[in-house]
Amino acid sequence: MAYHGPSGLIGRPARGEEKDFVPYEVEGVSDITCWIHKDALEHLKNVSPTREGDYLLACEEAGRIRFKLL
Repeated sequence: MAYHGPSGLIGRPARGEEKDFVPYEVEGVSDITCWIHKDALEHLKNVSPTREGDYLLACEEAGRIRFKLL
């Protein structure tokens, strides 16, 4: 079942919404932080990654992104 709801942002969430997101640094890129909504992270606990060990996430203004949590 696909997760439908808040997911990820490239860039800081609106003021006051930071508490709902967890910031992750993008490996190899020092000036980009991906903010993943806590509900999306909770959903990832119940799904399997791709064969490559990646997850897919909808990201506002960036479309879908493929990532690994290290």
